[in-house]
Amino acid sequence: MTDVSVIGDVNVDLLSSPIVSYPKRDFQTLIPSINLQIGGGAANFAFAISRLGLKTRLIGLVGNDIFGEYIGRKAEEFGIESKIRKTNKEKTGITVGIQLEDGSRSLLTFRGTNSLLSKKDFKLEDIEGKAIHIGGYNFLDKLRKDIYKIVKYAKKKKMLVSLEPDIKSGIRFGIKDLRKILKFVDLFFPNRKEGEVLTGKKEKREIVKSLLNLGCKVVALKCREKGCVVGSKNKIFTIKGIRVKAINPTGIGDIFNAAFVFEYLKTGDIKKAGIFANAAGALAITKTDERRFAKEEEVIRFLRRWKTR
Repeated sequence: MTDVSVIGDVNVDLLSSPIVSYPKRDFQTLIPSINLQIGGGAANFAFAISRLGLKTRLIGLVGNDIFGEYIGRKAEEFGIESKIRKTNKEKTGITVGIQLEDGSRSLLTFRGTNSLLSKKDFKLEDIEGKAIHIGGYNFLDKLRKDIYKIVKYAKKKKMLVSLEPDIKSGIRFGIKDLRKILKFVDLFFPNRKEGEVLTGKKEKREIVKSLLNLGCKVVALKCREKGCVVGSKNKIFTIKGIRVKAINPTGIGDIFNAAFVFEYLKTGDIKKAGIFANAAGALAITKTDERRFAKEEEVIRFLRRWKTR
């Protein structure tokens, strides 16, 4: 039986090992490694929450190509129930990430099949479980108009609804459309820059308050190495980050989201969920490929070690 359904962007990431700075134009920098890994907000979330221990169903669209096959094979290895369709109309999406030693990165993204994903690619009945997560909302041009129907359907089934906006490439939707959806959203996962864009506020707690006023039940504002600010109508908590050496920052926000949903489903406590998600993200950023996706006991051990320092 499915615990969590995940809908949204599914692609592969090609990521450099961390570099000190970008090469000058027309110059070249040699790197010790480049990694191929699962990418896309929905896919990262699905792999992370599956590894934490929940039975997961992933709904998306990939090309009938080598990267589509790679994603399907990895999903099977992780025990994810794949509802990923293949199409010959477009290639699987790819993100190329240039990662820096300070923990930042820059991304070049070919959206590929993610730009084609629509409600025609799955049935509403495919959405099952205790929760649904929608990843990459900003990128889902064809599906976005149907998100309202999807979240309304999920709420009728008494599912927890979580959503991640993903506006790194610039906002592609209207705030009115988002407000209409957010009244059905239980957990909303912007990062700080996204929160500033969506609210016009700069102070973290003010961002959270403004987003809560848009209608969602809980906001988890991700603030990179500074941790997160999590809030509901009655309480807001600032949770300090865990400082580690960043090796692979790409996809860490998605892993945070998955860990937060996992712990929130377990405890119903937003502070505990924020602490657990911080730890999962900090642990993940020190690792590459599928080692980023930790089991629950690995996150707990890491958190205990950090608390004893």
